[in-house]
Amino acid sequence: MKYSRLIPAMALIVAACAGSGAASSTTTPAPSTTSPPVGTTTSTAQATTETTTSTTGVPTPSTKAWGTWTLILASIETSRPGAEDWARGIAAGIPDAGVLYSDDFPSLNPGYWVVHWGAFESGAEASNWCAGTPESRTCYPRYVGPAVSPLAEDGNALLIDGEALVIVDVASGQRRKVFDPVFSGDGRFIGRMALTPDASALFYAVGGEDSWYSCLSSRGQIERLDLGFGTNITVGSGSAPAVSPDGHWMAVLNSEQCLPDPEEPDFWVLTPTDTVVLYNLATGRPVETRRWSVATVPTSYEDPNMVTWVDWQADSRALLAMNNAGNVFAVTLDHQGPLDAGPPIVEGISGYPQALIGDTLYITRDETPEEWGGFDLRAVDLVTGAEGEVITQTAGWTQAAADTTRTMLIWGSDTEVGTAETTFGLENYLGGFAW
Repeated sequence: MKYSRLIPAMALIVAACAGSGAASSTTTPAPSTTSPPVGTTTSTAQATTETTTSTTGVPTPSTKAWGTWTLILASIETSRPGAEDWARGIAAGIPDAGVLYSDDFPSLNPGYWVVHWGAFESGAEASNWCAGTPESRTCYPRYVGPAVSPLAEDGNALLIDGEALVIVDVASGQRRKVFDPVFSGDGRFIGRMALTPDASALFYAVGGEDSWYSCLSSRGQIERLDLGFGTNITVGSGSAPAVSPDGHWMAVLNSEQCLPDPEEPDFWVLTPTDTVVLYNLATGRPVETRRWSVATVPTSYEDPNMVTWVDWQADSRALLAMNNAGNVFAVTLDHQGPLDAGPPIVEGISGYPQALIGDTLYITRDETPEEWGGFDLRAVDLVTGAEGEVITQTAGWTQAAADTTRTMLIWGSDTEVGTAETTFGLENYLGGFAW
């Protein structure tokens, strides 16, 4: 919705965004007070976000936004010299804008001085005020207060049970929240899922039963589900989304090519993944910023140069990517040249990567040719390349995921889920993980 009386306020927001930095979200410890003020309280501040009746009037939002939604106009890392003064300088040029320290709010990413504006009852209401803002400007809603989702609480995981998306207490298996079956639909398959650190959104890959008929569908697509509102959008093409631990970036696998399938060149296509695409999540709207492709283009899904997996190192400053040959490459955010230009940090890993915790990569290996005849979940040391313990053995395909802090592992197969401390059963079957 757009009204002429909103234009002055939007003009102020856009002007502020011109000098803003990036923002992101994650979960932090509880604040020291139960209702900390947001920004600077003034005697003229009103308790609502209602506009005036004049078409040129600027609404005066509440500056006590704890437990409400606000608009983020700029975020400056506290490690930068003069970060607080910088943020306050931006806010000084915007009537009724405030500055807060993100560590005080569990719903915000720690380590930022944040310039914000307004107090709204819902994220949808707040989003309306950013309508029409250029994508290059920072203007997006964030909940200010305690954690917005049960997922932000320790011990809760998000998983697909049949067609339902469920928040589960991993200690007891109790369902905390069940979403509508957003993943239902004939011929629609859900791939890797990636949760944002603040548990407000889920990115996931979608494939189709007939995906091999066209270049676009063969590449798959990435969708974003807002866990607060239950709405989802398509981000772009690709597969295997991986959100950085700081919530600022998302990496996606994609293909720069589309080849006729030798088996049926008139009907089928091949799109072997050869590229890692980097998205900036800080604006609230994923924006593609960088991409790296392999030096030698793969021509089939069995080609050793095809990229099969990507994930983030714990500091969010570098990616790890693995190809069909089992070679793992480290890629910094300022990397120039091919994705696999440098020597691999480890070679010849046998198995499909599932989760990364520190320098340990957890892989699923098909052990069918062996005596046991099933699937192993194993740990691989990325420093030495040595294989460690077998985490679990299952008859069905084993899935695993690390939590957003990259410190805990959850795994499962068919109708059973487990962690290092507990196991529980599902009502239907496991379709995916995120926690």
